[in-house]
Order: sequence, then structure tokens, then C-alpha cells
Amino acid sequence: MLALFLLPVVWALYSSMTNQTLSGANASNPSFIGLQNYVHLFTDERTWAAMWRTLLFVGFSVIGQNLGGFLLAYSKQSAARVVQKLVNTIVVTAWIIPEVVVGFLWYTLLRGDTSSLNQVLDFLGLPTQDFLTTAPLFAVIIMNIWRGMAFSMLIYSAAIQDVPEEMLEAAQLDGANRYRRIIHVIIPTINPVIATTVVLTTLNTLGVFGLIWVTTRGGPGMRSETLSILMYNEAYGTGLIGYGSAIAVILLGIGVVFALLYIRIARRGSTK
Repeated sequence: MLALFLLPVVWALYSSMTNQTLSGANASNPSFIGLQNYVHLFTDERTWAAMWRTLLFVGFSVIGQNLGGFLLAYSKQSAARVVQKLVNTIVVTAWIIPEVVVGFLWYTLLRGDTSSLNQVLDFLGLPTQDFLTTAPLFAVIIMNIWRGMAFSMLIYSAAIQDVPEEMLEAAQLDGANRYRRIIHVIIPTINPVIATTVVLTTLNTLGVFGLIWVTTRGGPGMRSETLSILMYNEAYGTGLIGYGSAIAVILLGIGVVFALLYIRIARRGSTK
């Protein structure tokens, strides 16, 4: 733990308090500047804009992944075994494909007037557009939801199977329809699993970089620039390693908060 986690974190903290650059005199002999990078970070409008986009990206991605994963898990419970295997294969394949490959697949689907999706829309007589230009943040959110639903689906599938059949049958005898059985029986029963999955999907989404970088690179302009993209642009685009490290520390702090929340939820579940 000391070698693989603590030392890199300490080094990132130190680097974030220096004026280290990628090249030049400050690359080999950086100076200690204290909290100047953090002061600039929190007074820069670009940072706050990136934080807002990160909040939208993470929030909608987590909602979409969990809602979509739950609906897939619940729907396939009553499907034929062949259908269940087909759904599992398709969804899990989307999950195990590397993030960069997924980005290229969606890039060919959405980019430009001759993209795969636009060709289909044109064939149907519907208006076409470059979705990565007109709605870049919405596009990367949809990509991330598509890729991440499998994780939620697998967890919710196991959780729903553990709901006692007697409870569902009793609710059905009392006149509860499918919707009410979901709201009043299944969700309360698997509530700890839902809480854990939400935290884990949040942690996974905070670290998404390759998907956005391959498809939009944070653009056009800065319309899809999240904190992870801003960190890369500052550290390797403009060469400000110290400033990029400060952004990385902020991301690490957000991740630690959700990690502690996950540990707390896990402990509660183990004591029940």
C-alpha cells in the first residue's frame, strides 16, 4: 500500500504545490509555490465550468446506468433462457470492450454528416446532424450509460433473484400490480445493493477519460471538458504539470469521499 498508493498520492500533493512544467527550466528544477495552483484553480471560470460538466456527466451517467441496469435485470427475469443469455452476452460485451475502442465505435456512429447514424436517418428521411458537435456532452453521457449498464445489470440481477418469492406472491395476492411490486417490495428489499451500486458507478464514472478524449477531446471548444480532460489539457497540453496535479488532487479528494461512503454502506450491510 505504501509503495503503490501512498507514495504516488504524496508525490501528487507535492507536485501540485510546485510550478513544475513539462519542459523548460521548471521541468527539472521546480520551485515550491504553496497553494498558488489551488488559488488559481478555484478562481478560474474554466475550472468551475469543468466541475459543472463533470457533475452533469457523472449525475446523468449514474442515473442512466442504474436505472437502465435495473430495468434490464428485472425484465430478463421473466424472459426465456435464450433471451437472457443473448441479453447478457450483448450487454456484458459492451462492458468488457476497452474504453478507447468503445470511443472509436461511437465516433464512427456519430461523427460527421456521413456517420453511420446519419446515413440511417437520411435513409428514413429524417434530419441529420453532427451529434458530437451539436450536443457533445449529451453524446458522451449516452456512450457512458451504454457501456456502464452491464455492471449495474449484473449486480441487480443477483439482488432481484435473492428477493423472497413468498413476498412477491403475497403482494400479488393483495392486488399489487408489477409496478407496485417493484416499488414496495423489490426496491426496499435490495436498497443496500442499490446504494452500493450507485456509489461504485459514481467512482467509475469520475475516472472516465478515454471515452471523452477519443470522441470529443473535451470540445468543440470546451463544451464537453470534464475535470479529467481539463487535468490532461493543463498537464500535457499547456505543459503545466503542477497545475494539472492540483486538479488530480481535487479529483482524488472527490473519489475518497465516495470511497468512504461505500465503506460505510458496506459496513452497515455486514452488520445486518
